[in-house]
Amino acid sequence: MPTQDLRIAESTPTVEGQGERVVDVLILGGGLCGISAAIGCLRKGIDDIVIVERAHSVGGTWHHNTYPGCAVDIPSHVYSFSFELNPDWSAGFSPQSEVETYLNRVCEKYQLAEKFELGTEVLDATWDDGLQRWQITTNQGVYQARSFIAAAGPLHEPIIPSLPGLEDFTGEVFHSSNWPKDFDPTGKNVVVIGTGASAIQFVPAIQPAVKQMTVLQRTPSWVMAKPNWKTTAFERRMLRRFPALMKAMRLGIWIPMDIFFVLATKFPRFARAMSTVAKAHIRKSITDPQMIADLTPDYAPACKRLGFSNDFYPALASDNVDLWTSPAARITENSVITADGREAVADAIVLGTGFHTLQNHPVAERIHGKDGRSLADVWDGNPTAYMGTTMAGFPNAYIMFGPNAGTLSGFVMAEAQTDYILGALESLRSHGLTSIEVREEEQQAFVDAVDKTMKSSTFALGGCASYYLADNGRVALPWPGSMSNLRRKLSRFDLSAYKTRAVRHVTV
Repeated sequence: MPTQDLRIAESTPTVEGQGERVVDVLILGGGLCGISAAIGCLRKGIDDIVIVERAHSVGGTWHHNTYPGCAVDIPSHVYSFSFELNPDWSAGFSPQSEVETYLNRVCEKYQLAEKFELGTEVLDATWDDGLQRWQITTNQGVYQARSFIAAAGPLHEPIIPSLPGLEDFTGEVFHSSNWPKDFDPTGKNVVVIGTGASAIQFVPAIQPAVKQMTVLQRTPSWVMAKPNWKTTAFERRMLRRFPALMKAMRLGIWIPMDIFFVLATKFPRFARAMSTVAKAHIRKSITDPQMIADLTPDYAPACKRLGFSNDFYPALASDNVDLWTSPAARITENSVITADGREAVADAIVLGTGFHTLQNHPVAERIHGKDGRSLADVWDGNPTAYMGTTMAGFPNAYIMFGPNAGTLSGFVMAEAQTDYILGALESLRSHGLTSIEVREEEQQAFVDAVDKTMKSSTFALGGCASYYLADNGRVALPWPGSMSNLRRKLSRFDLSAYKTRAVRHVTV
């Protein structure tokens, strides 16, 4: 199987355009973060923007991830923009197709089509301190941008394990984020590598069709019952007729989620109670003592991303599914050999192996600050940012879903960061500035405050290795508070935390 088929690659990294296009704001990424930033700019009268997206459609992760069973894992009424509530969700936890449709509808309403450059990949973004602009090279040409918003997100580049023999496999092999539209699992022997968030969804979706499925689990995930519900046509009609009901429903979900976050991450006793509930969820479907033991994590819930499913454990308990706890060691023409020597016959291999995250974010390698170093080199596996959004050494640059910006809802995070970025852009405009750059001491003070809060959190003390943690063990991905806390903190932009530069004046 050719390895290039395993990656998401929808544009060729060669420069084809001529000349340079000058814009006020360039946004990298057409997913929910990029869409949020673009709408925010337009609503503030910042019209000279361009959104570059390497895919040929908008939606980001909700465009790429089309695997069977793909759905949101938090309630849809919170997983949406507050200014564009959707009365038409078919369920409490809506499927991928509805989220992609929703994002496309939002883009259409706010007339973003003319702002998008699809099939366009950023190859390099370098700050030119003389011009006081970002010089951005894409496969379609070169841009100069006064401000640069990196909104690609950390979960778009799949991890492809380096397994001996993978190229010799004669069947189909693909990452879950690159699921072939014509793949039919019916009657096939399927080997699944990984039991993370995606596998929790696609394993039960394809289990009834396969001949035999072997699931290779390295580390079990905590999986809680999913309180899903279907919405009736009458309910959707009422939500359309009375928008206040949608706002009330969103608030009624938001508040318990905030409380849950604080309890799960700050109070060990609550985490222990969560594990009791989660273990009962396992025993509800699994009766074999060894399998129960294999599926029970040895770390605290909320230490890493929780799974939610009512079907995952019943699928694993099915007669045509085997759960093995030894990792894949090598691949033959028609099988997978595990580290303990067992062999699973395979017509297809599905990689549920996750994504590169902030620590090795591929976009960070392409962003170069005022001293010429890449963001990846500056971070060196330990990403930090001020307010999860700006970085010392990178003037007029903003990263969305950046270090310590993550919260329960990506939409809530995107709106909060958009508000903060708009505050920065407005400061540039109203004060006649050419650039702003967060002071190193301000960024370090913010990081120190986050670390102090996180030191006693479940993220740090839960006993797991997760993509929440940087290479040095620092909790680098989640925001150190609730969704409400994030919105409140990022609602105000404090220019005094920044070095500024005007045409004839520089503050240090």
